[in-house]
Formats: sequence, C-alpha cells, structure tokens
Amino acid sequence: MKKLLLSGLTALALTGISTFATAQSMKKPSLNHIAIYVVNLEQSTAFYRDVIGLETMDEPFKDGRHSWFKVGPHAQVHIISGAAAAVPHDKNAHLCFSVTSMEEFLAKLKKNNIAYEDWPGKPGGITNRVDGVKQVYLKDPDGYWLEINNDTY
Repeated sequence: MKKLLLSGLTALALTGISTFATAQSMKKPSLNHIAIYVVNLEQSTAFYRDVIGLETMDEPFKDGRHSWFKVGPHAQVHIISGAAAAVPHDKNAHLCFSVTSMEEFLAKLKKNNIAYEDWPGKPGGITNRVDGVKQVYLKDPDGYWLEINNDTY
C-alpha cells in the first residue's frame, strides 16, 4: 500500500511538473531589446534622446560604450559604440517609432535640420497608408533607417 501511495504521489508530482513545463514552454517570445552598433556614442545618444525622444535608462556596464533607452513597458534600444564606420543600410530594414503628433515631430526634425522622406524617397514627403497612418523615413547618424508614424492606437 505504501509503495502504491508513493508511486501515485510521484506520478502526480511528475504530471504537475510536466504541465508546468509545457505551460512555460508555450509562452510566446517577447521583444527584449534591439542593439544598434554605432561609430559615435555621444552623437547617437543625443539623436535618439533629443530628436527621436526616447527615454534614457540606466545601463549596467558603466564602461562608456553603451546607452540604453526604454521603448515600451518591457523593451529597450541599446546603442553600442565601437563600429569602425557607418555602413549603408536598406530602407526595408528599419526601426519604427510611433509619435502622438506627427506635426510636432516634423517641426523638431526641421528645427534640427534633419532630412526625412516618404516611402518612395520624395524629400519632405509623408506617406499616407491605406489605414490612415502617416509615415516618414529618416536616417540616424550611422545611416540606420527609422520610420516615424502616428499609429499610436
């Protein structure tokens, strides 16, 4: 009887562990961070903080090679210095940030003499998606493409 009880409890415990492991393994991945490798950390930090408007956050390395930005409840952008040179990037590979006011954001770009374009590449153009979202595209100091839109849902 004792062996049967122990055997039953062991099976029940293993079933619970198996169910927990299955539930844990079924959790969907979530975005943690995106890392951008840059030539000039100070210039890129100022761009993402002052122009794009990202919120800086503490970074653990304290080595003068990293800047971290909060971009949502649980996601970050990490700027890492050390790139030998800026390299060309394709517009199709871009980061996208949503802003609450496209007009205010475009005024900030103009104030800072930062060029932007629509998707086809018309300077100063704004793309109007079929769902009503407005988009502009610009490059950061290292040539990474960014989309800025007003899709704040």
